[in-house]
Amino acid sequence: MLRSKFLAWSALAGLLFSTAPALQAQTVLKAGHISPKTSPEGVAVDRFAALVKEKTNGAVSIEVFPSEQLGNAPSMIESTMLGNQDIYVGGNVEFERFSPGLKALGLNYAVPSQDQFRRILKSPLWKEIFVDPLDKIGLSVIASDWERGPFRVLVSTKPVRSFDDLKGLKLRIAPIDTWRRSWTALGTQVVVLPWTDVYLGLQQGMIEAVTAPADLVASMRFTEVAKYIARTDEYWGVLTVTMNKRRLASLSAAHQKALVEAAEQAGKEYMAAARTNIERDFARMQAQGAQYTVLDLKPGVDRMQPVIQQLEKEGFIPAGISERLRLAR
Repeated sequence: MLRSKFLAWSALAGLLFSTAPALQAQTVLKAGHISPKTSPEGVAVDRFAALVKEKTNGAVSIEVFPSEQLGNAPSMIESTMLGNQDIYVGGNVEFERFSPGLKALGLNYAVPSQDQFRRILKSPLWKEIFVDPLDKIGLSVIASDWERGPFRVLVSTKPVRSFDDLKGLKLRIAPIDTWRRSWTALGTQVVVLPWTDVYLGLQQGMIEAVTAPADLVASMRFTEVAKYIARTDEYWGVLTVTMNKRRLASLSAAHQKALVEAAEQAGKEYMAAARTNIERDFARMQAQGAQYTVLDLKPGVDRMQPVIQQLEKEGFIPAGISERLRLAR
């Protein structure tokens, strides 16, 4: 009897001992973003999570919460800073309150072309206005080069075929000051509304338009309630992967490297698929009655230049930042 009990306890102890290292090695990270799980951005974040698990042989896993399940963008950024959330995936403009220089990138038509924006991302200026300010508030940048969109459009319930059509238009914006300044200067009536409420807002007439990355229009089903799409290219943005600095430092060097490599690979796959997905989605939306217009951007650029210059004079953005963005290499 005693011998059988001893053998049973020995077997149980052996089992616990054999599984303990695996249990101790398991690290679960919590990540959030604002887009639907099935959207291109949602797919990219899930792919990032899968690659992290693969590259760490399951030692690190990421639990992803899409569609603002952990709160809106500002809330998730704060939560990640505090360490209540480990990773936030979102647009660079959402961090502008931490960097005056970053605000300039969110102003409409402050950067003349996508090629110039790409040069900015590779320049020392990007580290100065994005990476370093986030480091100071406790966020490490895992990736900041996933081209988002890769261009922007305005989806509306009434036709917008020129910048004159923007006058009085009720436009949804995020709580981002550069958006408010830019779109107000271009004549719209801005309305702050959560991203997940935009469909209902368009349907019920609370808003008449929304600006969005082109590759999110189909997954958000906006053209079911707003049949007009206008390519606006008002600014160029990236989807960024940021992580609580202390949490990242707690991982081994090998696991930190795996996160960076996974983000790089997921970003490349996301960007490679973007144009194909947009062509397919836009063709389908047009077949279902959506109308697509490519705006002549010169009137918008001309209207924004004195606004940007005035914002420099007011100190809203740093003096000389527009010229630095234009010349960045």
